[in-house]
Amino acid sequence: MQIKRYIQHVHIELFIWPTALVLLYFMNPQASGAQSFCLLKHLGIPWCPGCGMGHSINYLLHGQWIASFKNHPLGPFAVCMLTYRTFQLGKLQVQSISELKNNIT
Repeated sequence: MQIKRYIQHVHIELFIWPTALVLLYFMNPQASGAQSFCLLKHLGIPWCPGCGMGHSINYLLHGQWIASFKNHPLGPFAVCMLTYRTFQLGKLQVQSISELKNNIT
């Protein structure tokens, strides 16, 4: 019963953002027919405002700052925001679990 309470209080976003960053890290932007996680591109829409963001994040995570900025100038900002959000959610998750433990005992 206690495990069910913990699962109900898990922030799903806490798993989404780190998973996205890990997937973008292992993406190969230089491959022929370069990989893309862009939903608009997969729907056949040729342009989107975030075009190049995934490649930018990949380059940044590999320490290639100039290539990152050339692919999308907001890539470094996106990595900072996703990292900040992940830590923020982690802190909330720890607090939530602590409160659950205190209420159960």
